[in-house]
Amino acid sequence: MDTRLVLQIILGVLVASVVILGVVMLIAMTRDAETVVVPEVIEEDEREVINPWAGLGDTAISLVRPRTVRSDPGIEGDGDNWTIEQLMEEPKFVEEVLKITSAEPKGWEAQWWDETRFGSSFFRVRYAFEDEAVTVGPTWLVDIHHDHQDVVPKNVLAQVVTDPEAGMESDYYDQERQVVSAIINHRFPGGINLGGALLVYFQQRDKTDDDAVLGWTVNHIYQEMFQAFFQWTDGGENVYAEFEFNYDDQTLRPANLQATEIMAVGEEFDPLDRVDVYPGMYDPDELIERNRWQGPAQGWCRRNPDPCEALGTILADRAMLETLEWTLTEDTGSADLYEECKTPDEDTGEPPACRWEREELEDRLWKISHVYDLGDGEGEIAWQVHLDEERVTPLDPISELAYRAVRPRR
Repeated sequence: MDTRLVLQIILGVLVASVVILGVVMLIAMTRDAETVVVPEVIEEDEREVINPWAGLGDTAISLVRPRTVRSDPGIEGDGDNWTIEQLMEEPKFVEEVLKITSAEPKGWEAQWWDETRFGSSFFRVRYAFEDEAVTVGPTWLVDIHHDHQDVVPKNVLAQVVTDPEAGMESDYYDQERQVVSAIINHRFPGGINLGGALLVYFQQRDKTDDDAVLGWTVNHIYQEMFQAFFQWTDGGENVYAEFEFNYDDQTLRPANLQATEIMAVGEEFDPLDRVDVYPGMYDPDELIERNRWQGPAQGWCRRNPDPCEALGTILADRAMLETLEWTLTEDTGSADLYEECKTPDEDTGEPPACRWEREELEDRLWKISHVYDLGDGEGEIAWQVHLDEERVTPLDPISELAYRAVRPRR
C-alpha cells in the first residue's frame, strides 16, 4: 500500500472521531434537564429517616397502665390488686396520697426520648395534671423494645403509684413546702431573700386589672432535682418563673427569663437593714406560743384570747412577714425611719403611723391589718383570719402576693 493511501485512511479516522465527539458534546449541552441525575441525588439527601420507635407512644402507655401496684395504696377498693390505671382514676388516692389538689387531670401522654445512650426505644410516659400553665404528674421511663419492655418510675410520684409504701418512704415525697421554703429563703449579698426579691419584682412591674398571683407549683423531676414554678397572669396571659432546685445541695438556678429577672432584683438589691413590722410587745423567737406576747400585752391577751390569736396567726407566719418587710424596706430605704413610724406621738396621743389593727367581723372571724404611712399617704395590708377553720384569706394585692409567695398551691 502506497504512502498516500495510508495517510488518507488516518485522516478519515481523525475526522470521524472529531465528528462523533462533537455530536456527543452537543447532546450533553442540549439534552432536557429532566434527564439529569442531580435531582435524584438531592431527593435522596433530603429524605427523612424515621425511627421505627418514634410513633409508638400508645404502646409505651399500654405497658404502664395495667401494671399491678406492688403494695397497699392505703385506700379502700374492690380488691387488693390495684393497677396503676385504677389508682390514677381514684380521686381519694390522687388528693390524699399524691397530694395533688389544685391541678386538673388530663390523662396519659407519652414522649419519645429520641436517641439516648441506652438506645432509641425509650419513652417518657406521664399521667398529666394541668395546674394553670404547668403540667405535673407521675412519670415513668419506658423501654418498649420487645427484649426488655421495662417500666421504671422516673419521679417520686411514679414511685408512690408503683409501690405506695416504698414511695412514701422516699426523702423526696411530699416535700413541696420544704422546697418552696428553701427557695424563698435563698439569700442574696444585700441581705434580701428570694421571697423579698419576688415581692419587690412585682411592685416594680406595670400592672393591669387582669393580673392575678397564682403561686408556686412544685414538680419532682428525678433523684434530688425539683422544678418550682411561680405562676401569675399578666394581662390575662399565664406567665411563670421557673427554677431548678437541688434538694440535697439546697441550691437553685433560674431556668427561664422571668426567674432570671427575679434573681437580678435580689443580686442588685443594696445592702440595707430590714424594717421590723412586729409589735414591740411580741417576741417571734419565743418557742412557746402563749409566751410570745410580752409585758402588759400578755395579761390582756389572757383575758381577750380571740383578737390575740387572730393577730398571732399572722405574726407567726415569719416567712410571709419577711417578704413584706423587704418590700417596706425598699419603700422607706431605712429601718430607722420605719422605727420612728412605729412610735406613738407623745404630744398628741395619736397612735403610731405604722401599726397593727384588729377588727372583729363575726364571731371568731377577724380582720387583721398592718397600717403604714411613710409620708406619701396611708397604706393597708390586710387579711381575714378564720379562727375555727384555721384559715387565712388575703384581702388586697400585697397581702395576696406575700401569702402566695411562701407556700405551694397544692
